[in-house]
Amino acid sequence: MSRKLDGRVALITGASGEIGSATAMEFAKEGAIGVALHYNRNRGPAEQILSRMKRLGTDGIALKADISRPDEAGILVKKTVARFGRLDALVCLAGHPFQRDHWFGQFEKLTPEQLKKPLQVDLLGNAFVVQSAIPVMRKQHRGKIVLIGSTPALTGDSVGISYLIAKAGILAMTRALAQYLGPSNINVNALALGSIETRSTTGHLTARERKQLAAEAALQRFGTPQEIAREIVFLVSEDSDFITGQTIVADGGYAMR
Repeated sequence: MSRKLDGRVALITGASGEIGSATAMEFAKEGAIGVALHYNRNRGPAEQILSRMKRLGTDGIALKADISRPDEAGILVKKTVARFGRLDALVCLAGHPFQRDHWFGQFEKLTPEQLKKPLQVDLLGNAFVVQSAIPVMRKQHRGKIVLIGSTPALTGDSVGISYLIAKAGILAMTRALAQYLGPSNINVNALALGSIETRSTTGHLTARERKQLAAEAALQRFGTPQEIAREIVFLVSEDSDFITGQTIVADGGYAMR
């Protein structure tokens, strides 16, 4: 029985995180033949996912890079293509780690460094990787790119403003690149995520904060990494061939408040 990603090769930035790990496993289950897993600090989780993927018959490689550096971002793509010979899907999950004092700090008191960090990783870092992937996908006349935004980047919020600026840039980049790359048969779409149950996003919350945040969504719960991974599979599969430039909101109904 054919699977949704039979024969595909993918590069996932931020693959050592929980959403990245879940995505890699879904790609393996759906028949991807090769998946490159990017990490910056945490090699251990990437190595564990490699082992699990290989048991499902998917080859993989773990690649360390600071994607805020254009040269290192470019090497990610080069090593992926050198290993697998092609690049069918690029999933950009890498992001600056959550820091509570920055998130809840008064915007006017944030330092220039605190303002720049999310932009350097979430927006520019992933843009550098996309830049390197474009020539490969153009040569193939085929490719799928998935970027990650955030529901509050659409609705607005009074906290995490530096992060939301970066995520809003991601959504604008999605629309622009979809127009730019459409003639090359390259689809570019984004997911705007609500609250997903991961250590980096909800693990820092108190019990009361968790309850309040979960209650804000229509479904009254957090999303799971596996649910987001299945959305990403859809966006890199043939099922989404006529979809580009779109932001798909995966937030359990948070934005309807």
